[in-house]
Amino acid sequence: MKKFLMIATMAFAGLNASAQNDGCAVNYSIYKEFLNVESYHNAVNMYRQVFNDCPSFSKTVYVDGVKIYKGLIGGTQDKNLINAYVDTIKIIYNQRIANYGEEASVLSRMAYDVQKFRKSDTAYLEAYHIYAKSIALSGEKAEISTVSAYFQLAANLYAKKAISSEELFNALVPNILNIRKNYENGDDKYKEQADKVLSSINKNLSRFNNYQADFDKLFDAKYTLPASIEEVANLSKVMSDVNCEGSKLYAETAEKLYKENPGTEAAIAIARYNKKNQQYDKAAEYYAEALNSETDSKKRSNYLYEAALVANYQKKYTQAIGFAKKSLELNSENAAPYMLIGAIYGSNAGMYASDEFMRREIYWVAADYISKAKRMDSSLEEQANALLKKYTVLFPGKEDAFMHSVKPGDVVTLKLVENETTTARF
Repeated sequence: MKKFLMIATMAFAGLNASAQNDGCAVNYSIYKEFLNVESYHNAVNMYRQVFNDCPSFSKTVYVDGVKIYKGLIGGTQDKNLINAYVDTIKIIYNQRIANYGEEASVLSRMAYDVQKFRKSDTAYLEAYHIYAKSIALSGEKAEISTVSAYFQLAANLYAKKAISSEELFNALVPNILNIRKNYENGDDKYKEQADKVLSSINKNLSRFNNYQADFDKLFDAKYTLPASIEEVANLSKVMSDVNCEGSKLYAETAEKLYKENPGTEAAIAIARYNKKNQQYDKAAEYYAEALNSETDSKKRSNYLYEAALVANYQKKYTQAIGFAKKSLELNSENAAPYMLIGAIYGSNAGMYASDEFMRREIYWVAADYISKAKRMDSSLEEQANALLKKYTVLFPGKEDAFMHSVKPGDVVTLKLVENETTTARF
């Protein structure tokens, strides 16, 4: 009898499960039809039934739910309603994690949607913490796209003083170190993505003037010189990635690299340390050594630009312009050398002019270079605008130009470090 009751109970449970699955399938089909024609308001009620009653019916249910609520967000301007929809999207993501795992990947999607759709002053900070959890779960295997979004968000939050320099350091440095560790074993696609991310971080950080001293202290407090020469090299690269070559630790890495393998990378590390600490003669010596051995054109371009900065600090302006132009020959997409050349010509016009009118003409050349840098790199806009404001008022006047037979629109060639061609304007 007991055996009969057990079999009957199991059969009844099976019928209930079958009926529930049939109901899930029907409701799923109904909301799908509405979703396919982007009728989100009609889809949502039936969707809720599937979401609540059939949590393990299909992973697609969770993908569809996010699409439906994004569609609803697109149909309203009500901030409170939008935020309620974002909260629902987060619930959908969390239930997907509970039923299907993939937590790190799903959290990355959640962070992106919160950042994009949330209407709140704290939306970026909310997304930042979600990205942080996603990356912590992934460890060294974190997706480059996720890390890139996290880095960008961290820089923006730091700019708004929403996070401290130590929080920015903790967001950037351990993850850049992971990228550097994975770089050599990565495929070409990974290396290309990594290069873009690291370049972006370098440009983002160049906007800030007040973080480097804090970062130097944090490097010394949180890291020690590794035993492995490969790890030393990676740590040195990370400190360069975040423009921090002035710490005691950086000096130690440079010295160890040069002692173990006195090649290009070691020479660059020492050059950068001395540049940061205003030991320009020694920096110039090691930049020259690095350039003698480096064959990669992109790296040579970067080193030539850095050597140009050192020459500028040494007041060797002609040499600085020469280095900057060689840098551009190897990589014409880098805006920084254009800015440097323009600033040198503008600050030292009298040095290259044979008379007062030519001195004023040189400001045309300076403005040309600075304007080009501004067009190429929006992060240079503030600096470029300040220099352009300073130099444009020094252009030749119409009367002086008339006396020198120069009219608006004339093409003018000036013999400076090299022949420079510009257009007359007043």
